[in-house]
Amino acid sequence: AMACATMSVLRPTAPAPSGVAGIQNRRVVIARAAPNRPSFRVDLGKGTVTIENPKDEAAKRALAVATAGDQTGRPASAVRPRDVKLKGSGNCVIAAMTEEDCVDATKLIMALFFKTKPQDYFAKDRLKAEQAERVYGGLAFGVRESDDRLLLCAKVGGNLVGVAEVALPNGKRVGGYSSYEPTAPGESPYVSDVCVAPNQRGRGIGKSLLRACEAAMVARGAKQMYLHAKTDNEEGKAMFVNAGYTEVGRSGDDNPLASFGIGEVGHALFTKQLKASEYN
Repeated sequence: AMACATMSVLRPTAPAPSGVAGIQNRRVVIARAAPNRPSFRVDLGKGTVTIENPKDEAAKRALAVATAGDQTGRPASAVRPRDVKLKGSGNCVIAAMTEEDCVDATKLIMALFFKTKPQDYFAKDRLKAEQAERVYGGLAFGVRESDDRLLLCAKVGGNLVGVAEVALPNGKRVGGYSSYEPTAPGESPYVSDVCVAPNQRGRGIGKSLLRACEAAMVARGAKQMYLHAKTDNEEGKAMFVNAGYTEVGRSGDDNPLASFGIGEVGHALFTKQLKASEYN
């Protein structure tokens, strides 16, 4: 499955809430274990973003321990880890994203979505590193403190191969998708992102992530879900239709130059009625 919208985690990290003792205590532990957020090295030749400092791996483990607090009432509390059998052979685990997963999720998102305009060619190394920091910050905030976003991930053999994000009903929707036309109703949950590593596509991982998003929202009482797809994303649109979504409107046209960073394509709005009896 390919992405259904511009990654909302590209927005700057939101300010953390104050006056919450539990969060402050975790921050002290995190600061001691990892004084800096994981840094990234950009290899333009290979088109990769990798961890620059090996100590960051220890920091990831420390972050996981430090943030493994009570999630009661948080969006992630509605997610049960699921072991899903994949097409062909093998299994994947769908679960709520943890802060330990944020580095690998950042690498996947950057590999799939980062593009520069032709005029920014000589600055793309710096721009890519800066974007990676913003993506990581947005993911970490979403996992750790946001109450109106749910982040999920898919792992095969312990390796993160897919991510999904849901904006909860009546939550603050910040990011490119908030301006897409036709507009998704704010009172319903909205799948802002679904993406899977290219070498894992066609195995049912994207559809499994989407179903996990739906199940989590049904557990919170939702009866309908919305999402957007770019009009030129034939693979993604086919997956959504196959998963039971119906297109209810679109804006804009296909733009053959969009793949080169020139202009944008239009968006199609999809929706699906959610029936609690279909999710166990």
